[in-house]
Amino acid sequence: GKKTMVWASHADEVSVLPPDFIRLARSNISEIEAIGHKTKPIFGVQWHPEVSHTEKGIELLENFLEICRERERK
Repeated sequence: GKKTMVWASHADEVSVLPPDFIRLARSNISEIEAIGHKTKPIFGVQWHPEVSHTEKGIELLENFLEICRERERK
């Protein structure tokens, strides 16, 4: 898949997916960096798209919000 650099400034991590969630992203540090619910418009990430250290952070955040809006319409 596609790769990008993101800023994560903590050691917290999700180690087990909650029921009805899928993994959307991983890293060399954590197997679960982003998740999404299978049927509900619920998403989560473990990095900081809003900081300047994240490549294409604003674009990532805008795309994330668009995905949320699209899922909500379904």
